[in-house]
Amino acid sequence: EEEPATTQEEAPAATQPSSDSGSGSSNLDSDQQKALDLHNEARKAVGNEPLTWDDSLASGAQEWADHLAQLGSLQHSQGEDGENLYMGSGSNPYASAVEAFLSEKSQYNGEAISGSNYMSFGHYTQCVWKTTTKVGMAVAKDSSGASWVVARYQKPGNMIGDKPY
Repeated sequence: EEEPATTQEEAPAATQPSSDSGSGSSNLDSDQQKALDLHNEARKAVGNEPLTWDDSLASGAQEWADHLAQLGSLQHSQGEDGENLYMGSGSNPYASAVEAFLSEKSQYNGEAISGSNYMSFGHYTQCVWKTTTKVGMAVAKDSSGASWVVARYQKPGNMIGDKPY
């Protein structure tokens, strides 16, 4: 039912609300705000700065989410942003996606990212990546009611040879 996916070269990171983010995090609905808060709680736990919501990243994520909902499969866009993908059902798709990404924390043991080792924890490490400062997310529903979630991050995380914190 839940299917997160992460990119090969790089993955997404996390965000948090800010009183002066410049991108209007006050305009977020409760599910989007919860998703941002979850990112930032996880980042704070490892000593990294909070993310801010970025409307431009969210706009690009919306285009890709719409595409995935029509396509019916999780495929990365191969763009320059970090990217986490999720498909599931339920009433809070943004928060559910981030919870799924962060659930991989138990698989991560502090090692540097390599070309092959991060497939089991890459969503988590993107969420908390130290140089990631912005996140934008979007959801599209398909004809069966499933939610396709795209999270985009700048700067991208999961850089080979580096660690998230």
